[in-house]
Amino acid sequence: MKLRVCYSSRLVRKKYAAWVLFPFMFFRQAKEDVDDRLFRHEMQHVYQVLRMGWWVFYITYLWHLWRDGYARHPYELEAHMVEHDELTTVERFFKDN
Repeated sequence: MKLRVCYSSRLVRKKYAAWVLFPFMFFRQAKEDVDDRLFRHEMQHVYQVLRMGWWVFYITYLWHLWRDGYARHPYELEAHMVEHDELTTVERFFKDN
């Protein structure tokens, strides 16, 4: 399934910068305004979905959000840990196309 990146999306609520609803990545900002850090963070969520499977990821994501909150959410902590990594060639392709 091909990853689809959507910029300037009105689907993303105002308190968020982006959402991943695999196979879609939605960003509130225009393409030129999305920095590599945010893109890399959201790509980590894509990798989590691919690693765990769609249903497991989203069910456990919501459960952890309810139980731990956003600040202590293990999937968010994992994504924050890799935000400053360089984009790979594949990630750069998805960001730029």
